[in-house]
Amino acid sequence: MRQMNKMLALILVVLLAACGGNAGSSNDGKSEESGQPGQSAGVKREPVNITFTIFDDGVNVDRNLVEEFNRTHPDIQVTYQPVPSSELKDRLTTWLATGDDSLDVIGVDVVWPSQFAKTGWIRSLDEFMDEDMKKAFTDGTFLAGPVDVVTVNGQIVAIPWNSTAGMLYYRKDLLEAEGLPLPRTWDELIAVAEQVAQKYGMSGYVGQYKQFEGLVCNILEMMKSHGGNFLDENGNVVFHSEENKKALETLLRLKTVMPEGVVSYQEKESQETFLNGGAVFLRTWNSFWANVEAEDSPLKGKVGVTTLPAGENGTPASTLGGWNLAISAYSKYPKEAFTFIKWLADAEQQKVKALEGGRLPTLAALYEDEEIISANPTIRDFYQVLQYGVSRPKTANYGEVSELIQDEIMRFYMGQKSVDQTLADLHASLEEAVR
Repeated sequence: MRQMNKMLALILVVLLAACGGNAGSSNDGKSEESGQPGQSAGVKREPVNITFTIFDDGVNVDRNLVEEFNRTHPDIQVTYQPVPSSELKDRLTTWLATGDDSLDVIGVDVVWPSQFAKTGWIRSLDEFMDEDMKKAFTDGTFLAGPVDVVTVNGQIVAIPWNSTAGMLYYRKDLLEAEGLPLPRTWDELIAVAEQVAQKYGMSGYVGQYKQFEGLVCNILEMMKSHGGNFLDENGNVVFHSEENKKALETLLRLKTVMPEGVVSYQEKESQETFLNGGAVFLRTWNSFWANVEAEDSPLKGKVGVTTLPAGENGTPASTLGGWNLAISAYSKYPKEAFTFIKWLADAEQQKVKALEGGRLPTLAALYEDEEIISANPTIRDFYQVLQYGVSRPKTANYGEVSELIQDEIMRFYMGQKSVDQTLADLHASLEEAVR
């Protein structure tokens, strides 16, 4: 019996040798490289495939970055899955609500991290970050405003990728012609706006005052500049306050230097009014600067950019915009997804976004980058604005909260409610909404 067993073992060895002798060998007998540590030599690791879903930037910067990542990271291959910006929120909500595990990396607008994290749709990144990266969120490497946006209940739930904030565009040429200083408070702005507008036959100030998300941005800036807010850092409603009362009273004064039609103005309408010489001051985002300085712009060389005014005994405040990179809670490959978003958020890739996509970085050091400054000297002004960036209310049902704010502020602006009634009613509505 022992002799037979030896014979069988010998036959088995011969047969294995004839087949190539190595389970990882190719059909031609050539051994393949091991794909990862711990695998036996000759076994090639198949790349992990993940998806990246964000709005279509329209200029292929994101697509090109994905292609570069795939070229330099053969073990992880990313499928770029852009969605029209107008559809992204609805599609993400539908996919995430059903636990769709085909999503891996998702681009999230600044108002989504709290909602998505509190509903369990995106995961905390703390477990993937080493000590150096954790430190980058607290030592000023990342701008403080964008860090606040992605911090939910003390945890980092996304990496800040690019940013923007509300800022004040002003007719530098007209202020210089009249010998007027740049206003630093809302009262000063209203006075200068009234004086210049009257002389030149234009409106004094335009912002986004249609009943939509932009209205929330405009009123938040005014409230925060007076020291007020909608919610405190613990999520408690604090709208009914003396600071917010002063902000609403300032809004009534500002109304006197804005065009009647401003209640129909979103970004496009307000920017066109300013660009066509219809206003002294404009509140909008940094992306408008390219229009101002275009070769065919009637205002080329005539405009300056600065922080929005401060309120009484307050400081400037600018509502933050921008995009962040999160990992779906249902992703089957969170480690690989984190490798990808960390790479996207590195300085080299953020610089590409700044130079080729016109996006403001979230890394402070890039605002001193000579190549970026040479391409856009105004970026230093943008950097100053971002120092006063503030987050919109952090709540799981931000959509409802935003609609309540829009409705009550519009009623107030149209004269349907007094300051005190608006303070009381919106405070009560918000308490019900965030309960």
